[in-house]
Amino acid sequence: MIKSEHIEKMITHHLQKSLPHHKIRDVYFYATLPGGKFFRPGLVWSIAQDLNHDLFNKSKKDDISNHALLASSVELHHTYTLLHDDLPCMDDDKVRRGKPCTHIAFGEWQALLAGDGLLNVSYQLISKMKHPRSMDLLKFFSWACGPKGLIHGQTLDLSLEMSESFENILRTHELKTARLIQVAILGSALLSFDNKNLKLEKNLFKYSKLLGINFQLLDDLSELADHEVSEHEFQVNPWLKFPKETYRVTSGNLGQFNHIKKLIPELTNTNLVVEEYYQKMISKFELNLNAVNKHLNHEIDILPLIFLMKSFSKF
Repeated sequence: MIKSEHIEKMITHHLQKSLPHHKIRDVYFYATLPGGKFFRPGLVWSIAQDLNHDLFNKSKKDDISNHALLASSVELHHTYTLLHDDLPCMDDDKVRRGKPCTHIAFGEWQALLAGDGLLNVSYQLISKMKHPRSMDLLKFFSWACGPKGLIHGQTLDLSLEMSESFENILRTHELKTARLIQVAILGSALLSFDNKNLKLEKNLFKYSKLLGINFQLLDDLSELADHEVSEHEFQVNPWLKFPKETYRVTSGNLGQFNHIKKLIPELTNTNLVVEEYYQKMISKFELNLNAVNKHLNHEIDILPLIFLMKSFSKF
């Protein structure tokens, strides 16, 4: 698996080539780096390695460049969504990744424009690709992250429609979280072959959709590992609003995900990325099991979910 420092170095390179020589550069770099877990660009590279076993041969220079552009594009697009989410007109957050949010450190209009800039750079990087399927990728990316995708997920969240029903919460998670993870996984697969591979692409679409929804539902559950839960969390967290339904869907999704991975035996590196994520979640849940159970009023037992995550590597 490619290391985080290499991903960060590539993002830095692509940012430096895309930004104006102006002090506003500081805002972009502050918002983007140091990054988080680089989960999405990590998936781009793991899929690339799984489907291109000789990827790092010198003869594959264009392929490496294409995947590097996609990895940076996905992370910069993710950063733009965080920049805008943090603004006072949206979630009005104060801290991001252990430091003041960009609009706190630099001002609202600077953060807003930097978000706009990163959104545009994400598509600009796609335009630099030299691959027969780059147009397919662009179409999928713009659908997944556009007004019918990620942005609509943000609409459901901020309009509070998300909290009106459990179905709306799931739909919001699918759009706001899963879609960009689908771009990372399916987009990387599109760049791995010159021609369509419909069976593989359909399976990867399902695999990445389940992973994205699971990712958000498990993240929601991890919020309950803290001894104190905010009032906002009580309003939006599905584990607190719809505990039994959330448990049922999360359990079912984890089971489906364990099944579908068997249909795509190529995903050795990608499954390792997922397994590493699961291990982090398992550790957090096991260390804070009393707090989680307390917030859930002991209505449900999350140990079977932990077992399903632990069994992922055995299926």
